[in-house]
Amino acid sequence: MMAFGFIVLLLATEVLSLPDEMDSASFVANFYAGHRAIIVTLQILGFVAAALLGGYAWRLRSVDRVVSGAGLVMAACALVPGVITLVTAIVADPANPAAAGRWNSLEPRGDDILFVGILVFALAVAVRLGRRIPALGVLAGVVALSCLVRLILEAMGKRRGALESVGPLSFLVLVAAMGILSLRGTLSSGLPRTATSPRG
Repeated sequence: MMAFGFIVLLLATEVLSLPDEMDSASFVANFYAGHRAIIVTLQILGFVAAALLGGYAWRLRSVDRVVSGAGLVMAACALVPGVITLVTAIVADPANPAAAGRWNSLEPRGDDILFVGILVFALAVAVRLGRRIPALGVLAGVVALSCLVRLILEAMGKRRGALESVGPLSFLVLVAAMGILSLRGTLSSGLPRTATSPRG
């Protein structure tokens, strides 16, 4: 249930569109100051969502320790954008907007760290679990590829277009699919933890 709790809370945090890195420091400071309470609340919900994701990843250790470890790394990476947004909301001061502008300029780097975390997790799922559950491996491969292309385009300074949404949405589908498989018992301790598990 933690996987589905993560999805619900994550979607709940997307109710407010935040300024992007191209907006002026003055606009950023005024926006964050004017919406400080809701932004702080949403980031706290985001931290709870990351904790649920980490809890689900921890439970996956009985399935595959590499996937579990990658999931914990991903959950930690998921905290970074929220921390940047939370600090921006705290320091936002329309009378002195420079600090909010500096923190807002770090938002893309926070997103990059998140996408790296998702990439690591998706690759682990594709490699470690894909041979046993091919459909899950294909889905994880799509997530990994979309995140990798998005990161490459970001590094090249090119527009990411639809990939800005494809990566996160396909990731949510992956987590939902894994949650369903966990509830059905397909992802359980009955699945070999590693490819080198003893063969009775």
